Amino acid sequence: MIRVGLVGCGIISGAHLDTWAQVGEHARVVAVADVDADKAQAAATKSGASVLAFEAMLADPAIDAVDLCLPHHLHRPFTEAALAAGKHVMCQKPIAHTLEDADAMIAAAERSGRTLLIAESCRYDPLVPRARELVDTGCIGDVLAVQVTMAWWQGNEYLTTDWRFDEHLMGGGALVDGGIHYVDYLLHYAGLPEQMSCLTRRVRDCYAGEDVAAVTARHRDGVLSVLTISASSRHTPGMPLRVLGTAGSLTAHRGRLELRSDRDGEQTIELPPGAWMAGPIEDFVSCVATGAQPLSSAPAARDNLAYVKAAYESAREGRVVSLA
Repeated sequence: MIRVGLVGCGIISGAHLDTWAQVGEHARVVAVADVDADKAQAAATKSGASVLAFEAMLADPAIDAVDLCLPHHLHRPFTEAALAAGKHVMCQKPIAHTLEDADAMIAAAERSGRTLLIAESCRYDPLVPRARELVDTGCIGDVLAVQVTMAWWQGNEYLTTDWRFDEHLMGGGALVDGGIHYVDYLLHYAGLPEQMSCLTRRVRDCYAGEDVAAVTARHRDGVLSVLTISASSRHTPGMPLRVLGTAGSLTAHRGRLELRSDRDGEQTIELPPGAWMAGPIEDFVSCVATGAQPLSSAPAARDNLAYVKAAYESAREGRVVSLA
């Protein structure tokens, strides 16, 4: 039994607590912490856990791991403290506020020998490995381009948290927040780009930074990519991912892959959508128990952040940016 302390009882913590409750006998949230006493008590009542200060969690040898559901700028200090105390850490995406913070977190995990998983839920969507498997068989030939689209209407309770109105605490706008899920989609197929260019705009004042962005990039082997995100679109399209090749194309919808291939003809593959937080949490529990490396690793999450930071540099300076 892995005993977990959850830190940060805001909006996202509800999805975490619901999923931890479904893990069964393998893990259990035994303590929760938040600077807001009412939120902490509500989370404790929901989960059957006790309210405990973060420092007390670290000092308690009965607590094996912490689940950090915190604002972006707090990821590094809380992760470093937990790892130094010998706790395993699952941390919400993005990995950190800056690349320097991300590097420090990765180094802290290596020193501690403990698991550090970044809760990038899209990586566990069944569409991701199945689509990659098909592409790797060569059924669409050589990959030419990858298109990824995020479009939704961000609002309601999600944008009532004060830190999301501060671009310096957020580290940006929609691209570094919900958009980083789609960066993860893209990099899974194309890897980090060699060159990229980004344009952003802010349509609604409810975001501290941009709520619309478009990024074009050139990757190794000449593969081109286009990432378009919008947190101010009323209707979400059904096509988050398309991979174009010399002998066909692969399109991922919600729960469905459509393959058009010179070699294999046209196919539609139905896949059950992945549960939101089940993938990261189940992987975390397994890695803590076995010592394996998580699928949503800290280095992979750092790549996502490096992409976002380079995109912001391009938008800010109005030029094409090269990545080392």
